[in-house]
Amino acid sequence: MDGTVSGVEVESVKYPQDGTVRTQFDQANTPASMAVIATLAEVMDTDPVALDPLHSTVDPEALDALGQVRNGTNGDIHTTFTHEGHEIRVHSYGVITITLPEDEPLVEKHERGVGR
Repeated sequence: MDGTVSGVEVESVKYPQDGTVRTQFDQANTPASMAVIATLAEVMDTDPVALDPLHSTVDPEALDALGQVRNGTNGDIHTTFTHEGHEIRVHSYGVITITLPEDEPLVEKHERGVGR
């Protein structure tokens, strides 16, 4: 599914039953740091500017550079960090996986159509 998450173009947003949210974004047009904040804001059903600054957890420039290191021979490079109580994994091939805290109601968000 193509769409917009908090104003950022993404190729897909998936809400698997295991409590994770997966977003794929176009690294050529969207820095990883922006895609992380946009996806996290969507998951938390809040405005991106209401979130803690990403730089309080991880270096946004280093995160953005992660997407620029992949060439066919390097395979996947990824980093994992926690921001706003969510475990976030960013892959060099343009995928973000956010693991929801156990107390966050994934089913309610999916039923409302958040991210679809």
